[in-house]
Amino acid sequence: MQPFRLRRDARDWFKDLKDDDSFKIDFDVFYFCFIAGISKTRKLPVTNEHTAELIFSFPGRYAERGKLLVALFLARELEHLGVTMNEKKEVHSSIAKLVDPTAPHNLSDEGVKHFNQYAHGGFDVLLDWFSGDRPRSLETFLRMFKQNLDTALMPTV
Repeated sequence: MQPFRLRRDARDWFKDLKDDDSFKIDFDVFYFCFIAGISKTRKLPVTNEHTAELIFSFPGRYAERGKLLVALFLARELEHLGVTMNEKKEVHSSIAKLVDPTAPHNLSDEGVKHFNQYAHGGFDVLLDWFSGDRPRSLETFLRMFKQNLDTALMPTV
């Protein structure tokens, strides 16, 4: 079973928010990176030497939202693969490769690999959104994060 992994540079970038206890656990950092990556469909493979092992399941307050995060991941990954819901066999086959209902996080090793790739790519998205300037306060970070997220999720006309 594969763990969630966090880029070391992402952990450092969020240092001020961790120091003032705004982010209580490293999964808080992972979560925001993941959401940014999912919103922009940005995946980036990162080697184990550039990451830190986090955990094998959704921790604390994320435990009850884990299935929602997995659903967001599956929807984006199917879209990324070009699989539409009308292709029932393809949907089933793709999901079967990514999901393991017996795993604590409900993801197969392949699923965790891709889930982590969205978080790794999402950190690059955050760097773009914040022009590389790391967050110094939770209030400013959340306001700018939401503005950028809203823009990223706006339907294109």
